[in-house]
Amino acid sequence: MFRRILVALIVFMLAVGLLQTKTKIKGQATAYDEVRKIKRMIDASVLICGDYGYGAGVFIADNIIATAAHLLDQPGFIIELSDGTELKSNDFYIDDKEDVGFIFVEADELYISNVTPISGNVGDTVYLVGAPYFTDLKFTITKGILSHLDRDVYEREDLLQTDAEGALGSSGGPLYNDRGEVIGICVAGPNNGGGVTLCESGKSVLEALERALNSRGKQKCQ
Repeated sequence: MFRRILVALIVFMLAVGLLQTKTKIKGQATAYDEVRKIKRMIDASVLICGDYGYGAGVFIADNIIATAAHLLDQPGFIIELSDGTELKSNDFYIDDKEDVGFIFVEADELYISNVTPISGNVGDTVYLVGAPYFTDLKFTITKGILSHLDRDVYEREDLLQTDAEGALGSSGGPLYNDRGEVIGICVAGPNNGGGVTLCESGKSVLEALERALNSRGKQKCQ
């Protein structure tokens, strides 16, 4: 009888140990996946510098960077990638309906982020990449929540609101959901921070992209 109890106890302890090991491995894998997701968000983002100042953007295709239209008032941009590589371009499109613009560059084998038209729900976790305050803080990623889905301010409609840091220098930066998809582009935030950042939605970005590509197609046919 004692032997049976001892064997049962040993089997139980082995089972508990195995379960704890599996849980630890799963936790390590989850943490690794989170780090990899954050790195991809940063690597798909860019710093955009021009005579006007600077802002951010994100690759949504091999040769297309999405950003805020108000960053593109002056031609001649220097685009810096997260690895320090610099690209130059005078080829851009400014949308006439949304504060969204696109820079076209010759580049491939880069990190690309998918844009989704689905914003999510209030309270969802989001991430914003930008260069708040000055360029030494380029490729800063901050975490927040979606605070509102359809703000009508600054003569714009249906802007996303978040408390992720969107201070000066973050305009054009991508707003990501927890799956690493772009759900918006930063277009406004208080000069001194303060937890109120406004973004054009992914739906608006995709609609502007369609207009941009149609416009470029017409120009090539002329």
